[in-house]
Amino acid sequence: MKIKWSVIIYCAICNIPVCFFLCLTSSIIAVTSFSQTSMVIDFGQITWAAFWINYAVAFVLAMIIGVFVPLTAIGRWFTGLFGVKNDTYTGNVPYRLLATLITSIIYYIVITPTLSLLNYFVFHTTTIEQMFITMGLSAPIMILVGFTSSLISDVFAFKVAHHVDPTL
Repeated sequence: MKIKWSVIIYCAICNIPVCFFLCLTSSIIAVTSFSQTSMVIDFGQITWAAFWINYAVAFVLAMIIGVFVPLTAIGRWFTGLFGVKNDTYTGNVPYRLLATLITSIIYYIVITPTLSLLNYFVFHTTTIEQMFITMGLSAPIMILVGFTSSLISDVFAFKVAHHVDPTL
């Protein structure tokens, strides 16, 4: 299997902001507490060393997924379930939204448990029970953040990668 440079460039440009915002969101969730009347976010409690380690691991995992998992084929299959025309990604909003959604879910399923386990075993930030509860409760917001940041970074990433390889 020969990997094209354009695919690596595309994945890197997409994954840099996506992983950053996912790790930032996760850090903010970790320092958020709730009382009966308010929600308090203590930004001073963010452990930036842990943030950057999580970011590096997330980025490596995201690159592996982006380069080796057939996301385009999965996106076409998923959009086909909804009867959405999926012969082109460009200019096809329903296809783009659904393909990005399934991709965001795949990234969530792989990256979030891995980072949660890393944080549990390395940083000892939570109990195993709290880790699973937090993963479940934060799933909608994490998928939304991944989905939104993917949609925003994708167009620029595609243009740059297409400039490197017009057959992309």
